Amino acid sequence: MRMKHTLYQDPTCPFCQRVLGYLSQRGKEIPQKDTLGDFDAFRELIKGGGRGTVPCLRIEAENGEVTWMYESSDIIAYLEEAL
Repeated sequence: MRMKHTLYQDPTCPFCQRVLGYLSQRGKEIPQKDTLGDFDAFRELIKGGGRGTVPCLRIEAENGEVTWMYESSDIIAYLEEAL
């Protein structure tokens, strides 16, 4: 099943930098939303994920089901398998 991914992040967050560093080292890119610089992105995160904590990976399945994943180590482990 093909998934769509969006990383909600804040460029000043060290845990976000950890996820971004992982993606960079593997030459992978996924869409990103900056919750510090984009208030609409921050609202999306709170509405969808239930809290404003970053990093948060929004995972959308082909059937439209959306999952919100927090915690940098969980996101990296998931991306290791998904990408």
